[in-house]
Amino acid sequence: MKQVMEHYGNAILTMVVLLALGVILVAALKTDGFVSNQFKSALEGFFTNMNNMVPGVGGGA
Repeated sequence: MKQVMEHYGNAILTMVVLLALGVILVAALKTDGFVSNQFKSALEGFFTNMNNMVPGVGGGA
């Protein structure tokens, strides 16, 4: 076990932190609160702007 933690310890810690952040993000988005509304509007705005940059898609130049 000691060798595994010495070799993979940082990767395991990184995965645990990313998993925890994912759980927090999903929990925040499941509620109909301020955070989820702002996040959804930011995503919609981002993809709308990206579609407007492509010629022939979404009214781009």
